[in-house]
Amino acid sequence: MSTLERSSLLKLLTLAVRAVEDELNADLRARLSDDLRPAHYAVFRYLDPAGSRVGELAQAAGMTQQSMGELVGQLESAGLVRRQVDPADRRARQVVCTPAGRAALTLAGERITGIENRIAGAVGEAGMGELLNLLTRVVDVLGEPQAGGVGEPRR
Repeated sequence: MSTLERSSLLKLLTLAVRAVEDELNADLRARLSDDLRPAHYAVFRYLDPAGSRVGELAQAAGMTQQSMGELVGQLESAGLVRRQVDPADRRARQVVCTPAGRAALTLAGERITGIENRIAGAVGEAGMGELLNLLTRVVDVLGEPQAGGVGEPRR
């Protein structure tokens, strides 16, 4: 039995995310920008197609506005996003994808599909379906408020 088989759920999930992001990042860096890193994915992961404010992105990603603003600035320098006046509140600014950013998202989607196909090839189609179903259930269970608990469900 390998060490990973005895690891905690949190460790295995973290290692799986890191492995997928590392593989994705190697390809995207080669094709898009050598400055791209997995931390930048938080911007795209939570970015509404119509645009999002930096504060909204930061809250969704569980990071500070300053950290998210830095990531957005780096992606802006790379030409993948831009900031524009928020039409709902002209005092505020929102982040939107540029055409190059949308092309990068398409490329990332293709690469993610390839990674998922590689995993399915290793665990079988039924195994992949079961993995996705089980992870969905984990998210559902942990997103529910605990009996007698206080506060909103975790997201």
